[in-house]
Amino acid sequence: MGTYRPTRPLRPARRRAALLALAAALPVSLALLGAPPALAEDPPAVTQPATDIPDSSIRIGTVQLQQPVWLTVEQTQQINAAAAGAESALTQSLEAAGLDRARASHIASAVVGDAAIGTAVGATAAAPIASSGALIGVVAGLIAGLPFAPIGLVIVPVVGAALGYAMVAAPFAALGAGVGAAVGAADGLLNQVSQPANG
Repeated sequence: MGTYRPTRPLRPARRRAALLALAAALPVSLALLGAPPALAEDPPAVTQPATDIPDSSIRIGTVQLQQPVWLTVEQTQQINAAAAGAESALTQSLEAAGLDRARASHIASAVVGDAAIGTAVGATAAAPIASSGALIGVVAGLIAGLPFAPIGLVIVPVVGAALGYAMVAAPFAALGAGVGAAVGAADGLLNQVSQPANG
């Protein structure tokens, strides 16, 4: 008679994420292997640091807008720093692939800015459908919160509404970000980089 050996459950989400990361890194690594070696005297690419942006503005790539009233100065600076970091990393990757510094910075700025616009457009376009997802979440939350009444009838429907809305809106936002990034890359590749006049 054999003994029962419990097996560890496979974590398909982690495996899928690892495979996707590997698949995404493969083209970049192939491009890096084929890129010419960088010269030692060239400093790394530097994009506009987040500290150069006024506290009352948000800058994400090519997009700059006024700070909303519901955001604090610290949150605005965090958004600016995260956007500048993503832009800088993309610029360095493009430089490593063989693009000159001005072109790489221009493309990275366009990609990050248009991806942000695409995310906003995708989330806005999903609002009518996501509202029905929120409604389904409220109903599910009411049913799930019934055993924990009265507090369960207040908290669980709110959580259900937020999850229902996010489950529907997230794919639209991701699709918008992908389309925006593709448009930004095409725009950055096709449009000339404005060079400062010498003298």
